[in-house]
Amino acid sequence: MYEVYALKYGERDTTACQFFYREPSHEPITLHFYVWLILGGPYPVLVDTGFREEDAAQRGIRDYVSPATLVARVGIEPDAIRLALISHLHWDHWAGHGLFPAAEFWIQRDEIAFWTGPAARHDVYKQLAHPVALGSLVTLNYGNRIRVVEGESQVFPGLRVHWVGGHTAGLQIVSVETASGRIVLTSDASHFYRNVERRQPVQIITDLPEMLAAFDTIHTLAGDPGRIVAGHDPEVAVRFKPVEPGVIRIA
Repeated sequence: MYEVYALKYGERDTTACQFFYREPSHEPITLHFYVWLILGGPYPVLVDTGFREEDAAQRGIRDYVSPATLVARVGIEPDAIRLALISHLHWDHWAGHGLFPAAEFWIQRDEIAFWTGPAARHDVYKQLAHPVALGSLVTLNYGNRIRVVEGESQVFPGLRVHWVGGHTAGLQIVSVETASGRIVLTSDASHFYRNVERRQPVQIITDLPEMLAAFDTIHTLAGDPGRIVAGHDPEVAVRFKPVEPGVIRIA
């Protein structure tokens, strides 16, 4: 069985109407930024890589701690991360890939195609991208450090990725068998618990029906709502067990 940790490396404030789809409320909300560490397999696995300190400064992120530092707090050296499952290629999930110099990155084919294709040049998408980090896909691929995934795929027994799309063209979520049951790491398929629990999407969408269908997939995979881990919700630290600052034990 695997152990799973959420590692919180920064936060920022926004309002509900700026974030949720067709939401009139101006209530303040806070996003927490996480990567997730999975232990118990042949070697440690990271889900997403976060971003770097310079990105935090440019984007107005407070309380930034390098994801590499947080991984080390759990007892894993950053260069011991040999595998990172990338949920999608938005700046806050991909720009930190250089923090993990030995990792192979698993990314959905549809995700790579979208961010290197014609739609990504439009301003509505460019603001979500990190062009330098996206450009590194080529050199990383030539270095045999990109694994292109299509649909659902087993990483190790009891650890799988699942394409859901919606938020981005190739968004994938991760299911992990633990002693507490199957945990589902939603990443941005459900930024907040209100997304998956109320079926309320966010505004950042490539395909709305896919986003709505992803909520059903998350519930089906988890079986129990208590095993769903939202991607940016401060509530993660309430529903699961913080063990030290920035480190939350999921299972």
